[in-house]
Amino acid sequence: MSRFSLIFILLLTGCQLLSVKPDSQVPLGTGYYQLSDSWPGPAQQLLQQASWSDGTEQHQFTISALLRSDVTLLVALSPMGQELWRVQYKRGHQLSVSGIAPFNQPQFARLLLAQMQLAVLDSAQLSGRLHALKLEQDSSSRVVLDDKGNTVLQIAQPQQLGPGQTITITATAYSLKITTLQQDFLP
Repeated sequence: MSRFSLIFILLLTGCQLLSVKPDSQVPLGTGYYQLSDSWPGPAQQLLQQASWSDGTEQHQFTISALLRSDVTLLVALSPMGQELWRVQYKRGHQLSVSGIAPFNQPQFARLLLAQMQLAVLDSAQLSGRLHALKLEQDSSSRVVLDDKGNTVLQIAQPQQLGPGQTITITATAYSLKITTLQQDFLP
């Protein structure tokens, strides 16, 4: 094999590797959402009460959320204070997960992060991240539709992170209701 042929094969292989969808693209319906690997708002720590249900199972837990420009860290605690699961997402789309299923599965954790971002970021920050998806919004709700017009996600009270405020996320397979108990802005 000539040197030219070997270089051509290596270049072709490299181009094929570049065309693979990165892990930061989260499938939603017939489209996908491109995860943001940095928090665009002011750094903050949230303490939230969450209720997650998939129709057969229901989990109640407290979430401690750290939102900074370099990391999003979500830690869920049982009513007894035991850590149930942890999701950390850093710059460079570095994901680490641990804890109980399904939260400890990277694919599910990415979906949870995508839905969180769709619920709390403003529409201008989301517009370039939606691919073959459409966002419809009014003063109290958001709906994410795929390119076939199917509802992929419903969000009641988006962007409501203040103490006492509740966001409800309804997906095909589960619903998640999150009430903020405490919000501390960090320097």
